[in-house]
Amino acid sequence: MTATARAPTPDTERYEAALEQLLERVREDDHILAAILCGSLSHDVVWEKSDIDLVLVCDDDRKTKTHSVALVADDINIHTTVTPRDDFKKSVEKAGRNTFGHSVFAKARLLYTRDPSIERLFEEILKVGRRDIQFQLLRSGTFVLGPLYKAQKWLEVKGDLDYSALWILYCANNLAEIEVGQRGEIIGREVLAQAMAHNPEFFSIVYGDLLNRKKTRKSVKAALDAIDQYLRSKTELLYQPILDYLADAGDLRSVTEIEHFFDRHHNIPSVLLALEWLSDIGVVDKASTLVKLTTRSQLEVDELAFFYSPDEE
Repeated sequence: MTATARAPTPDTERYEAALEQLLERVREDDHILAAILCGSLSHDVVWEKSDIDLVLVCDDDRKTKTHSVALVADDINIHTTVTPRDDFKKSVEKAGRNTFGHSVFAKARLLYTRDPSIERLFEEILKVGRRDIQFQLLRSGTFVLGPLYKAQKWLEVKGDLDYSALWILYCANNLAEIEVGQRGEIIGREVLAQAMAHNPEFFSIVYGDLLNRKKTRKSVKAALDAIDQYLRSKTELLYQPILDYLADAGDLRSVTEIEHFFDRHHNIPSVLLALEWLSDIGVVDKASTLVKLTTRSQLEVDELAFFYSPDEE
């Protein structure tokens, strides 16, 4: 995997030389199967305060666990992770496709490997399928709701423009992930810059203007309204997996059942905020089912549950 071509700079040349100096030694270690360059040197621009992010994959050894070690070459700090091959493969496979964890390796550079299976794994990393995109959008569409609710509260209840704007800015990264992810692009560390290029008008309202202009109640309210409309316009795009699950169930499902399903099958630990939001805008119905608080409890209490019937839309 090669990095995007960049014009060499004195800093880049120095960092590349320091990396090669270290690799000359590392290649002599037969237990190191692969070297992977991550971070700015692999795909972006380095400067005098940059470090080098390096992952070294070693052979599987019960005594060697994944660990970090701070190396140095030519007075350049090299933050290094040494990880057994099996741990590395599991971490890559476990990372949700088109999430930040996935993009770390999608934008990395495979410097060398003695193991063809690692090379094949890197080839697969660049492939982002339709299903991968769907669940990345669900994650981002769920995670944006927490800070959105906080932003609404700080404006409507407390009248604090600064704190409301701060929470809106917390929303910006997830909104950028939606904007970039829906286009099938790899979500990188600089996802906001990617999103601004695609939808400058929207991201000026919810991001740029809040940073660069004097905040007024009108501008903060405009940002909140823009986010609400943005999410409503993408309801099916973002939350279709939840709607499909509830439609297939054909009956009430408790939050416990729903979250267990999405955690176990799709590595999304919580979709409660998405369920509540879908209920608030009238897409799904909210109800309750009975639940015992402990295995020995005799008393049953009401647990939040949801129902969805596509025919009622």
